[in-house]
Amino acid sequence: MRRGTRLAGPALVAIVFATAGGRAVIAAPGIDPTARYDIDDLLRRHASDLSNLPTQAAAQGRPVTFSVDLAGTFTTNAGASHDPNAAVDTAYVTPAFSVDVTPVTLSGWNVGGGAQFDADYYSGSYNNRFGEARAEGFAFADRPVGPGTLTTEAIYLGTFNNDYTNHQFNLWIGDLDYGFKLGPVNTDVAAEYQGSEIPELRRTRVSTTFAYTVPGKALGYELTLEADAAWSHFDAGADNGRNDVTAAAIMIASKKLENGWSLDWEGAYVNRGSNRELSRFDALELMGEIGKRF
Repeated sequence: MRRGTRLAGPALVAIVFATAGGRAVIAAPGIDPTARYDIDDLLRRHASDLSNLPTQAAAQGRPVTFSVDLAGTFTTNAGASHDPNAAVDTAYVTPAFSVDVTPVTLSGWNVGGGAQFDADYYSGSYNNRFGEARAEGFAFADRPVGPGTLTTEAIYLGTFNNDYTNHQFNLWIGDLDYGFKLGPVNTDVAAEYQGSEIPELRRTRVSTTFAYTVPGKALGYELTLEADAAWSHFDAGADNGRNDVTAAAIMIASKKLENGWSLDWEGAYVNRGSNRELSRFDALELMGEIGKRF
């Protein structure tokens, strides 16, 4: 299922505006908020990742399905710091609630949507520094094209502090994705544009995913190995001209339990390079998650 997890462990973003050379810039004492998005996206944690959605067969005729998830994560770099001496290793839990509209077929397209609400709660004193909540809604349409599937999506992502009392920023995202099978490997290539009321968050991203599922099962688990990468170009505000490259290596063990329950374990290494030093970081993440769809 892998819906509720947010492996990144980045911060509650306190966005403060200052003036530098006549321009408004972001001064964030935690992390660049794009680090949160990049890790979530490469580790396939966004609600809008269609691999997380139930198929029409799995929905068993229900027009709407719901899921609840609880994840526990250990991270070696909760704030996605570029300085390894300043990295914070800690654990946190992420409860989540999701609603998904079962896709229907219209003029050869499968059309659906959904929403997810989740929040991060860190151990010890780190919760006030890093805790974050998200509200995400999306609508999509996909259809077979050639050897694969073409998907277009419209996505809204709002970020808050972890009790939803302080709204931090919004992203409005348009995404175009093509997925196909390359031998034993499932491959996806996607392009998206992210708009925001904050100029420094506006960017174009191109990403790719290669996922190999090991034949057979081990102790009842399905094992998947993934390699993911994304390139970003920023085009507004103080970050105009910034370019990032983020890569992740991931191993996932998934098991379906009875009565709609599922259990997942995941390990990941994430690295981001950039022509802006403060945007560089790496992190090791270990996660376990239990969830139920109904």
